[in-house]
Amino acid sequence: MHDRKGTAMEWSDLEVYLAAVRTGSYTAAGRQLGVNRTTIGRRVDALERSLGVALFEQTPLGYASTPAGARLLAAAEAIEREVAAMLAEIGAAGRPTASIRVAGTGGIGAEFLPELAAFRQAHPDIPVELLGELDPLDAVTHRRADLGLALVRSPPLHLTGVAIGTLQQAPYARRGTAALPPLGWGYGFEASLPGGAWRAANPAGEAARLAGLTMVNTWLELKQAVRAGIGAASLWCFAADAEPDLVRLSAPDPRHEATLWLVHRAKAPPGPALQTLIAFLGEAIGERIGGTGAAS
Repeated sequence: MHDRKGTAMEWSDLEVYLAAVRTGSYTAAGRQLGVNRTTIGRRVDALERSLGVALFEQTPLGYASTPAGARLLAAAEAIEREVAAMLAEIGAAGRPTASIRVAGTGGIGAEFLPELAAFRQAHPDIPVELLGELDPLDAVTHRRADLGLALVRSPPLHLTGVAIGTLQQAPYARRGTAALPPLGWGYGFEASLPGGAWRAANPAGEAARLAGLTMVNTWLELKQAVRAGIGAASLWCFAADAEPDLVRLSAPDPRHEATLWLVHRAKAPPGPALQTLIAFLGEAIGERIGGTGAAS
C-alpha cells in the first residue's frame, strides 16, 4: 500500500492509528499493542508526515480525528475487517484482544453479570472488565470506559449508542418484615449522578442524613440492603422481582422510569470486539428487561 507521496504504508501503520483513535490515548494504545506510548506517538507522527495531513485535532473533549483522519479511519476499519476475516478463514491466531472496559450508572452493570457471563462463554477470546464507575457518561467521555450502561433520556451529542428499553422502579422490602424505614443514597452517588427523575425515588445525600437513614452508593448495595432487612427502597423491577425474598409494596411509579442505553464515543467507531459485545448485550439485556433494542 502506498500513500500519495509514494511512500510505502504498512498495515501496522493503520493498526497503530486505529488503536490510538479507539483507546483515546497513546498510553492506552501502546498498552493494547504491547509497545510504549512514545512509539505510538512516533508512528502516528510519521504517518501524518508521509500523508502530508494532520490526523488529529484538539477539541473541547480532547483530541479527535480530523476529516482526513476520519477518512483514513474508515479505510483502516475496512482493511481490519478483511484481515480478521482472512485470519479466521485460515485459522491463524491474532494478537490477544484488549479488555473491553464497561461502566454502568450507579453500578447497575453488576445486575447484568449473567449476560456478561454468557458473552464470555460465547466469546472467550474477548475479555471484559467491569469498572466501579458511578457515571458511565463521564467514564466513556474521558476514555476510562469503552462502553457505558447508562440510565439517561438520550446520550449527549459526543456519545452514541443503542437504547435497549425502559426500566421501571417500585418500592420493595424483605418478605415477612414489619414496616421498615427507607434507605437513602449516599453523598458519592448524589455527587456523581445529580438530577434524574429515576434517582429521586429514594432520599439522597443531606436529606437522607438528616432523616437518619442508612445510605448506600450503588444499585447492588441498595438491593442487598433491602434483602438484609435493613430498610425498604425503590428498586429496578426487573432485578427485584427475581429475588424470592423481596416483596413489591406498590405499583411502579412512571415518574421514576429510565431508559437503559449502551453508549460509546461517537467519534471513535467501535472495533469488532466492542461491536460484538454491543450486539450481544443489546439482545440479551433487551430480552431480559423486555426492551426493544432500537438503535439510535
